[in-house]
Amino acid sequence: MKSQLSTLAVLFGLTLPVAAEEVSETTATQAVELNSTPEELPAGIRRFNGMLVGRLAAKDVEKGSFVAVIDAVPRVWRNSKAEDPKSIVGKSIQIEGVFGRFLDVLVTTRIGETIEFECKHAEDALVFPGELLRKVAPYNAEDYPVLPEEFRGFHGSVVADVKKKDPETFELIVEVRKIQDVWKESSAKKPESIVGKTMMLAGFWNRKETYHDLKVGSRLEVGMQHIGRQSDHLTVAEFVRSGDEVAMDRMRLDDGAVEGMKREGGVQGFRGMLVGRLVKKDVERGTFTITVDAVPRVWNNNTAPAPKSLIGKNVDLNEVPSSLLDALVVTRIGETLQLGALYDGEDGLRVGEVLRKVAPVKKGDYPELPDTFRGFRGVLKGRVIKKDEHLWDLTIEVTDVVKSFENDRSENADSVIGKQVMLSGFWNKKETYHGISVGDEIQVGVEHPQKLGDQLSVIESVRKL
Repeated sequence: MKSQLSTLAVLFGLTLPVAAEEVSETTATQAVELNSTPEELPAGIRRFNGMLVGRLAAKDVEKGSFVAVIDAVPRVWRNSKAEDPKSIVGKSIQIEGVFGRFLDVLVTTRIGETIEFECKHAEDALVFPGELLRKVAPYNAEDYPVLPEEFRGFHGSVVADVKKKDPETFELIVEVRKIQDVWKESSAKKPESIVGKTMMLAGFWNRKETYHDLKVGSRLEVGMQHIGRQSDHLTVAEFVRSGDEVAMDRMRLDDGAVEGMKREGGVQGFRGMLVGRLVKKDVERGTFTITVDAVPRVWNNNTAPAPKSLIGKNVDLNEVPSSLLDALVVTRIGETLQLGALYDGEDGLRVGEVLRKVAPVKKGDYPELPDTFRGFRGVLKGRVIKKDEHLWDLTIEVTDVVKSFENDRSENADSVIGKQVMLSGFWNKKETYHGISVGDEIQVGVEHPQKLGDQLSVIESVRKL
C-alpha cells in the first residue's frame, strides 16, 4: 500500500505547474531575474521558425508547456518569415505542445537552468514541433557567435580552426583564419569581415564520419553557404578537409611558421611526400637515408622553391615515430619506401605520419601534370586506372574537362585530356571511394592548389557514370 501511495505521489508531483518548484542554490541567483509570466509576442517574431536558447522560468509538465526567458536566437530556418527574430531576446515567452520523450527534459530541468529548443510560430503562439529540446550549459555569448552584417549571404570556402564541437547537433564553432575562395553566388558585401572572428557551422548530418574525425584545435578548409540571412549559422556546402589530407594533419605548420627558413636548397622548407630507395638505416636512432626517385605530393604550405630538385639525390631522414619503425625494420637496403617528409628547420627532414614499403618506381607510377594545366579548378571526367587504398588516392586517365570554375587559373585546361592524374582528398568520402573500382568512369570536381605539386584535391561530389 505504501508503495502504491508513493507511486501516486510521484505521478501527482510531475503534473504540478512548477512556478513553485524548489530552486537549487546554483540557480537561485538566476531565478531572481526570471519572469514566469509570459509576455506578449513581439511583432517581429511572427511566422518564426528556428532555434531558441533561454532560461526556464516556469513549466507545466501535464500541459506540455513552459515559459523561458530568451537569451539567444542561434538559428533561423530558411523557411522562417519572421521580420525580426532577435526581437524576442530578453522576453519571457511561453512554448506549447511539448510531448513524448521531450517531457522528460521538462521534468529534469530546474527553474533557472538553460534549455535549447526548436519552435515555430503558429496561430499567435510559439509551439514545439518535436525536433529538439535539451538542457544546455548556461548562456555564454561565445557559444552563440553573431555574424558581421557585411558577411551575411556569403558563399565560398574558408580556412578555420575548430574551437568547439557539439556532437549532439553535429555543429562546430570555428575561428576563421582566412577567406580561401568567394563563389559567384555570394552576396556578402565584405567577406573578409569574418577573419579573426568565430562562427557557427552546421550541416554535418551527412558527413558524420568527417565530423567525428575533427578535433578541437584542428585546422580545416571548408566550403559553406549562408542561406538564411537572419540566422547566425552557416551550412557546409561542398567539402571539408584538413590541409591536403586529414591523416597528415600533424605534419602541417601554420602558414607563417617557416618565414625565416633558408630557401636556397631543395630540402629546406620542403613539406610533402617522397618515394625512394633505402641507402642506409639506423633503427635504434630512428634515422635513414634514401635516394629520391619521385616527389608525388607537395603540401600547400611547402616553401621549398624546387621540390623536384631532390630527385636523384640522397636525403637524410630522422625522427621516425615509434609507430612507424616496423616499416624501417622490414625494409632492406635497395628496397623502396614512401614517406611523408617535413623540413625540421636544421639540416634534414623528419618523417611524418606515413612510412611504408612500396614497389620500385616505374615510369608512369606518379604522373606529372602538364604545366599549362597547373592551377586548374573545375570538373573532370575520366577512367580509373589505379587505387591506393592506404592513402585513399585514385589515378585516372582524363577523358574530358566538363567545366572550369570561375576561379580556374590554368592556362589550358584541355591540355590534361588523355593524360593520367592523381586524385587525393577522399578521407571524407570513404563510402564513395570504396564503391569505385579500377575501370570505372567517374566525374569529379577538383582543384590544383599547389602549383609545385602534381596531385589534385577532390572538392566536389564524385559520381560514377
